[in-house]
Amino acid sequence: MGAQARTTKPTIEQLQKEIRQRDAIIRNLVRRVENLERQTGTRDSASASPAGVPTRSAARSQAGTPAPAQTEVAALEPEETAPAPTKSARTPSPSSAGTNQQAARTDPSAPGQFNVSDEDAERALERTLVATGNLLVPSGFGEVEPLFGYTRREIPTQVLFNLNRNEFNWALDMRFGLPWESQFEIALPYNLVQQQVTDIAVAPPQQASNRWGNSFGDVTVGLAKTFVHESGWVPDLLGRVSYEIPTGPENSNQVPLPSRRNNLAFSVTALKRQDPLVFVATGGYTKAFQTGQLNPGDQINFQTGAFLGTSPETTLRGVLQENFFQNIRINDITLRGSDTVQSILNFGASTILGRGVLVDLQVGLGLTNATPKYSVILSSTYRFGVPGL
Repeated sequence: MGAQARTTKPTIEQLQKEIRQRDAIIRNLVRRVENLERQTGTRDSASASPAGVPTRSAARSQAGTPAPAQTEVAALEPEETAPAPTKSARTPSPSSAGTNQQAARTDPSAPGQFNVSDEDAERALERTLVATGNLLVPSGFGEVEPLFGYTRREIPTQVLFNLNRNEFNWALDMRFGLPWESQFEIALPYNLVQQQVTDIAVAPPQQASNRWGNSFGDVTVGLAKTFVHESGWVPDLLGRVSYEIPTGPENSNQVPLPSRRNNLAFSVTALKRQDPLVFVATGGYTKAFQTGQLNPGDQINFQTGAFLGTSPETTLRGVLQENFFQNIRINDITLRGSDTVQSILNFGASTILGRGVLVDLQVGLGLTNATPKYSVILSSTYRFGVPGL
């Protein structure tokens, strides 16, 4: 029996072979863990590895111990079947507005409630909603938005003449987030207009006049505030009041300009989320005051649309705008039949080019005779911190 026990005792070569097999298994498991870490983007440092997963140094120290290979493999087997670490799900932010808004949305399980992080606040969807007036700039931040717009109008004014206008518009819009979830707005425009009158009574039609006019337009100031946050079926609600100051001239070089308006506007916007979709609806009323001899008539405005966040960096949207103009008055004389309806279908796309920089392109198509034939607006929004706010 003693001789048989001595013959079955493992030799040094067998022990070394088992140790080499154990080391190969450990290296293979370490490589698999590292590959999983690279795939999920959660590679841990060598000094702070996830629980139960050996680091490179730990694997090397285990390889140098004389414990049986089966024991080491058994200790590592649970890690082989453990699920790979995953990225924490980012919940969409309904708004990047202020710490008050962030505190109001701390329960991600409730309908319409979302956690807001700095990364989420930079999403193109949130930035686009702010740029289009459906959300507010966070308190302590400001945005400046230089834009360029082109509008084409083709108006059959009389039986014998057609009126065509090419309107170019440059503007600088600024928004500043204020405490109590409010926002101050100001817009400074500049207008350049080409107006062509064509005589269609002759064949071929001949151009009767071609004039250019340009000038600074009307300065618009406004104040907006969030009143209700989304909760369940209740949408976000924000109100806005703005005043268009008649700082620009009525015409330049006998060309009428889109300025010299004296308007006071009120609007309410509702916003409802079904991420990655956001539905918005706005209703407003504009009171037009007489300037000189002309009063262009009050307006009732409606618009509704949907914003789609196709990725954290890009957003698409479609918005239908309806404007109802009342009759024009000249020297308190109402021109019957001068009331019009303007229907415009807008499509837009925006993308984030860098931290704090949003680029937006919008195309509008006129659906009624009183609207522009089409329009294009290109803008770029820059966000920055404002000390003291």
